[in-house]
Amino acid sequence: MKKPQLFKPHEKFVVLELTPSGANGLFLSVDEDRNLVFEKYDRNIDLKKFLKSPMRNMTQKSWEGEYLFKSHRKVIVAAHPSLATTIPIPLTLPRDEGIEKIEIVLSELENMIAQAMGRIFNQCRAEAAKRLAIHELDTVLVGAKARSFGVDGHRVVNPVGFTGRKISLLLELTFTSRELFEGLKQFFNSPDDFFFAESPQARLTSLSRARKLPITIVADESPRGSALYIMQKTKDGHPVLYRERMDWGFDRLFLRIAAELGVSESAAKGLYELYVAGGMSESAARSFKKTIDPAIASFFKEAGKGKLVGHVYMDADHDLPFEFPHRRAGMVFEPLPAEEILHQLGFAKSDGGDIPRRALYRNLLPFVEAYFDKSNSDINQKLRRRLHWLVD
Repeated sequence: MKKPQLFKPHEKFVVLELTPSGANGLFLSVDEDRNLVFEKYDRNIDLKKFLKSPMRNMTQKSWEGEYLFKSHRKVIVAAHPSLATTIPIPLTLPRDEGIEKIEIVLSELENMIAQAMGRIFNQCRAEAAKRLAIHELDTVLVGAKARSFGVDGHRVVNPVGFTGRKISLLLELTFTSRELFEGLKQFFNSPDDFFFAESPQARLTSLSRARKLPITIVADESPRGSALYIMQKTKDGHPVLYRERMDWGFDRLFLRIAAELGVSESAAKGLYELYVAGGMSESAARSFKKTIDPAIASFFKEAGKGKLVGHVYMDADHDLPFEFPHRRAGMVFEPLPAEEILHQLGFAKSDGGDIPRRALYRNLLPFVEAYFDKSNSDINQKLRRRLHWLVD
């Protein structure tokens, strides 16, 4: 397996987390000993101001090869699924009759995938517009990656140079809104490396490097309930992200506490955090557990409806009230194994200072996925160039 390209010493990064309520940024660097140094975590970044800063406007490399811009930081963007979405399409592409004994060349592969994209584009854009709750004309294709190749049923890293009748692959198309595209256009239209991904996709792919599939992220989206993002393998062995809704959220737990104990919702949150932290007396904890047990039972009931199995991670501002790892009906609940993944990469990290641990680990996962990303293959560079002309 090809090793990931190592970052250069003293390279600086910003992981931008784009959410419906604004942008957050984790600023970090890597020193010569491969220590991750966490500089700061900014909430509610003014994205327009950040992108227009002198640091960002100095240069940009054009498609003609002229350097007009060179960023001081590499930018990694993880966008909330309401702002960006990735649609996976398994494809089986038959070659022209009579050439099955001739080796596949890059131009042939590019044309085959491009023709397939043309056939499926409108349907995929319609699905993306539905997910993003915007008009199709405001839905922009910003990413196309081909991976998991096969030739006549045999898995290959790259079909170029092989002979055969059919090429199979998984094509992933990433869409975002025109508004977000325009804001990040300087990056999307540059041939320099720019990592942009739907956040659940990046986090689950990163987690899959330390845990076997299936893996689930339960994202609390109170008061709408929760979203389930499940990565599991298809029959063909492709890792694919599935989405479901879950009729449960922490807000309902807090409302129950408030109603049962006659306190405000804010006080209910404080009591819950005190209980989870083990700060209550033994008798108070027993009584409080009786109060929240029905809501926790409801959580597991809803999780069962989603037929969850394997490793499950919470993407929420609060923890569930049990020790990790917690095993229940085929599910294993545990904290994000960000440190384990970093250890596999040979990284050490600073303690993060006053950066919230949850924010630190959530943003480290897209950073890890950007580090591992091997999508900058010859064929994906060709596909990206086609996107450049498509969205310009």
